[in-house]
Amino acid sequence: MWKKLLRTTLIAALVLSSCTDNDVYKGPKEDEKEFNNFPFSTVQKDVNLNVNYVNGTVQSNVYFEVYDEMPVTESEYGTYIKRQDVDYLFAAYTEEDGTYKGKIELPSYLTKVYIYSPAFFAQTLMEANIVNGNIEVTDNAATETRTITPTKESHDSYLVSNKNGNEVWKAWLGDYDLYKNGDINYKYNGILAATKKDGLYAAHTRIINTQQTCPQEYRGYSDMYVNKDAEVVVTFLGQNTCWTCSLGYYYYKEGEQPADLNEAHVIMLFPNTQDGNWSNNLNLAKKSAGIDPLTAVQLMYYPNIASGSKEGATTAFPKGYRIGFVLATNGWNNHVGGFTGYKKYRAATSSGLSLNDKGENFNGPRTAVYRYGDWILTSFEDYMTDENFSDVVITLKSNPVDAITDIPVTNPDDDKTSIDFLKGIYAFEDLWPNQGDYDMNDVVVRYNYGNTFNEKNQIYSESFTFKTFQNVATNKNGLAFRLLTKGNIKSTTYSIRKEGEKDFTETTFAYEPQENIYLLTENVKDDMGAEYKVTVNYSDPISTQSEAQAFIFKNEADGLRWEMHIPLEVPTSKMNRGYFNQGDDASQISQSIYYVRKGNYPFAFFLSRATESDLSKLLDSANERKAINLLYSGYDEWVTSNGEKNKDWYKK
Repeated sequence: MWKKLLRTTLIAALVLSSCTDNDVYKGPKEDEKEFNNFPFSTVQKDVNLNVNYVNGTVQSNVYFEVYDEMPVTESEYGTYIKRQDVDYLFAAYTEEDGTYKGKIELPSYLTKVYIYSPAFFAQTLMEANIVNGNIEVTDNAATETRTITPTKESHDSYLVSNKNGNEVWKAWLGDYDLYKNGDINYKYNGILAATKKDGLYAAHTRIINTQQTCPQEYRGYSDMYVNKDAEVVVTFLGQNTCWTCSLGYYYYKEGEQPADLNEAHVIMLFPNTQDGNWSNNLNLAKKSAGIDPLTAVQLMYYPNIASGSKEGATTAFPKGYRIGFVLATNGWNNHVGGFTGYKKYRAATSSGLSLNDKGENFNGPRTAVYRYGDWILTSFEDYMTDENFSDVVITLKSNPVDAITDIPVTNPDDDKTSIDFLKGIYAFEDLWPNQGDYDMNDVVVRYNYGNTFNEKNQIYSESFTFKTFQNVATNKNGLAFRLLTKGNIKSTTYSIRKEGEKDFTETTFAYEPQENIYLLTENVKDDMGAEYKVTVNYSDPISTQSEAQAFIFKNEADGLRWEMHIPLEVPTSKMNRGYFNQGDDASQISQSIYYVRKGNYPFAFFLSRATESDLSKLLDSANERKAINLLYSGYDEWVTSNGEKNKDWYKK
């Protein structure tokens, strides 16, 4: 035993002695370890996005969304129906001239995008390829400067006679051109007419989003009550429907609502509301167009209308009356393409006056009415196929403006748009800096981003939500993120939604203000499946989206911590830098290169637009300790090609 110990001591002495010789190899310097230069990024940053809604009849702020797959389906009537199972990647408003220019972040696998707008006055769907980091998309070119289309044959509204068994409307306001699809000759051009500068188009998009059902607070029966003698002007804002509808108005003394439309003495307002801007097929729609957006008409009050007399007609509606409107689907007989046939359907603002397709009264409201500043907007649902209440849209203004007040009010100063969408999923290998099994499932976190902004794309608040997934890792890992923002944070709200809970509950998280670090939990296993949400409100709105950098950590007794970030990301100031260049890590601190290694596996990565379904194999406990390339066949070539091939490997 003694001889063995002596021999070991002599060998150690020799080794120690040889290590002092300058000409003996000492191993790699800290900053000279080899590492894979591939950043394992799944994001293409700073993609130039140019969106142009410049060929429509009206230019205004257009709300739009960017998708990586087709966001709509087509109904039997040729209308687009928004899919509820897809999520957007970006959303914004154009400038007032209908143009948008900016930079966005997209998944690296994406080569084509779909631009969707719920705005009734804009083209619903556009498609564009991503070419050299640029997206350029423009709505369909206008073939005429005016939408009204002359016809060889005369056409008229079904509502001027009872030939089809319908109620008869009175064409008392004036004549309209039967050879120009109902172009009216009684247009109003005074100060009560709406213009594109009044902000009504952007307001309508914010308040009634056609990709969703109409808000209940605006949906309902709402005839306008005149509380003082007043003049009333209606302006047609537009439509986006395959139908050629007729729009009429009626009035009655408070408490004397007519029992049906035959007793309402409906007056023809617009014989044809097809403006040629049905975005599903502009070429077909233009052939039936008979009205331009922003066409206005002053309503007339006929005191002797019940006896069929125009005697005493005046522009002043007396106090104590209500004004109602009714839309007759496909009322104009020059139909769009194959969308033909007389329809008994009516959408009225009065309870009990709407009719279904069989001509039977029903009580389900098919109009949405709300006040925006001095304007009252009314949106009609022209059939039973959807609930977006934006098929035909008009606005009304009275003189005096406070003559009609019993309408739900929206505050123009408070009208903002809120969005929330999936950014992607973080996957961490928690044995860093040592070699792991690279199954990339030790901590898996979904990241959602949200914000609230106005039509100028000024961001007032942002939210960052991180959801954890069940795993079988034995280490205790905390979850945090660093917020990179140009805004001055006025207030912050912290909330959590535990697995199985419906709503978020306000809570507290640790916060390090020097670097905007939010420590969401010290151990993700304490509440697996929980969602951690941080919402920040800014003193002044910001113009660019902030960035959240998620990482995992372990606190140490000396106030420092172990941190694991995605490749190349800079650690926080509390990082214990003694871990770098140990084990598999090949960071080059002097060059600010962190969390890199030699080989085809990272210690962590962010998978842009990855869903839970995409990562089902990674989250399956049966695949524990299986390297990521054994689960996803396209992974290896993605790495060896430096990300040029198989960019969507994790979505297959």
